[in-house]
Amino acid sequence: MASSFNIDSTLDKTLEELKKHYGASSKAEILRKAIALLNVASRHENADGSLTLRQDGKNDTKIVLR
Repeated sequence: MASSFNIDSTLDKTLEELKKHYGASSKAEILRKAIALLNVASRHENADGSLTLRQDGKNDTKIVLR
């Protein structure tokens, strides 16, 4: 099933940058990757709706999802 929606210029620019960074063939591919990542994040979020990213076992970044 095909869907369409409006994308503002800021989001369009971000999608283009991510497309280049990941060597994706389309913005739709980037959106699919983003949805897959959010799906994983939703299964591992903290009770307060946040997700903690840990780099090198010492640098934590807290991202609020809700």
